[in-house]
Amino acid sequence: MANQEEITQYNILQSIENGEQISQRQLSSQLGINVASINFALKKLTKRGFVKMLGANPRRMQYILTPKGIAEKTQIAYKFFDRNFHFYKAVRKDVEDKIGSIQFNDKKRVALYGVTDLMELAYLVIQDKELELVAIVDDEMKIRIFGYHVIGTEEIKNYAPHFLLITKELDAEKAKQIPDSTKVVDIRL
Repeated sequence: MANQEEITQYNILQSIENGEQISQRQLSSQLGINVASINFALKKLTKRGFVKMLGANPRRMQYILTPKGIAEKTQIAYKFFDRNFHFYKAVRKDVEDKIGSIQFNDKKRVALYGVTDLMELAYLVIQDKELELVAIVDDEMKIRIFGYHVIGTEEIKNYAPHFLLITKELDAEKAKQIPDSTKVVDIRL
């Protein structure tokens, strides 16, 4: 995993690269980090040659990403991606194993409950199997995802799924709305 300092450095480098002129206060607000920490990180990035500071007035300082800073930002992103891709593959394997252990037989109609990162992985696994995703259900998120309008549990009976794969906590009241003909399977890790 990337440490917090790397993430902070990456976010600062990214913000400086994207912003025309950004102050420490704006960086603090944008990244949710106190101004003193931003100041410390910027001094460190400047000392290492990744950022150049222009101007004499601390309140009107302009920060520019150097070529060395652009290379460092890319390197941090690559290391982060490489570490997280291995983690992603392990989590996807766990999701594949959980879904693979379900006895579907000839019942292929599946719904997913919970708009989460885990749901997105389950969606990908379902696409690789001979299953029919009939609905994505979430009582808090009424959005459109993967071409599906997210529905509430009160609508699930209209889609008649054989299985409801749970990717986030399903409260007891909402669970009562799921038809008896739908088998609920918790695939959370």
